[in-house]
Parts: sequence; structure tokens; C-alpha cells
Amino acid sequence: MHHLSTFTDGHPGPVVREGSGRRWTYFLLAPGESAEHDWPPGVRRFSRSTQDEYIGVPAPEGNTYPLSWRCGAPEVGEFVDAELLHGVLMAQLTTDVDDERDHQ
Repeated sequence: MHHLSTFTDGHPGPVVREGSGRRWTYFLLAPGESAEHDWPPGVRRFSRSTQDEYIGVPAPEGNTYPLSWRCGAPEVGEFVDAELLHGVLMAQLTTDVDDERDHQ
């Protein structure tokens, strides 16, 4: 999340955080955009089809525990840049693999 925020001057788009359970972070993408990328292991794409993606979204204000806005509720038509998110995740995966090799 830090790198994505850095590349977008602190405005990565709508991001939701889960405060319990598996503690996922959800990045809201424009419909169909997640299907355009091969996501790294551990990333879960929530969809019923390539055209119908869904996510539980907290209300803009009030208690919606365990979900909360990480970067604030979005404006109409605002999404996380799927290509940038994919690039950041792939770079992080490469860095993690390199770090693991260095420690062996």
C-alpha cells in the first residue's frame, strides 16, 4: 500500500481494509480491469465473471466494522489504477524472492 500511495501522490484510489479475520486489503478497480492481468500468488480476484466483479464496501461514515476505508470513500468513477497496482505487486514479489535468496 505504501508504494502505491507513493506513486499516486498519496491518492491511490478507493482502498478498503478488513479489521478482522484474514485482514485483507481490497483495491476497488474499474469493472473488468482485474481480468486483464495475471496476478501473483496470494492475490485473490473476487468476481463471478470477468464483467461482474464485487466487493463488500463500507459506508462512507459510521461503524461498518470490520471494514473501513483505508484511503477514504471514493468519488463517482474513481478507481485504483489496475496496471499500477499490478506493477507494484509484481515488483514486491520480485523483491521478496530476491530477499529470500539473499538470506539462504
